[in-house]
Amino acid sequence: MGYVGVDMSWTEDGERKFKVFDSGDFISDWMHALKWFIEGDLGEHLCNSSSVDHFIMDGGSELYDSAYIGFDNDKKPYLYYDWDDRGLEVFVPKGKRPTWEELKAMVKE
Repeated sequence: MGYVGVDMSWTEDGERKFKVFDSGDFISDWMHALKWFIEGDLGEHLCNSSSVDHFIMDGGSELYDSAYIGFDNDKKPYLYYDWDDRGLEVFVPKGKRPTWEELKAMVKE
């Protein structure tokens, strides 16, 4: 098992395009890929990244736990750790439960 990067792909004008986030820091790369995807106007729906799925299935789950981004009534983001289908999945170091602000600091946002 080894982390390589987060691969994103999409179709633009009938052509398949690719972007790779490969800083070597899985947590940061996934967060930056999500931010890039959300801020872009790709007209596509993101449900997962096969490179991330394979990394987690091949042993990355021994190093990272899932966290989910939610929003309070004031639309301020926060992290929670019990799965439901409303949150956007991000990853944190195994056994850690950072706050949203702490996670942002980890990925230098």
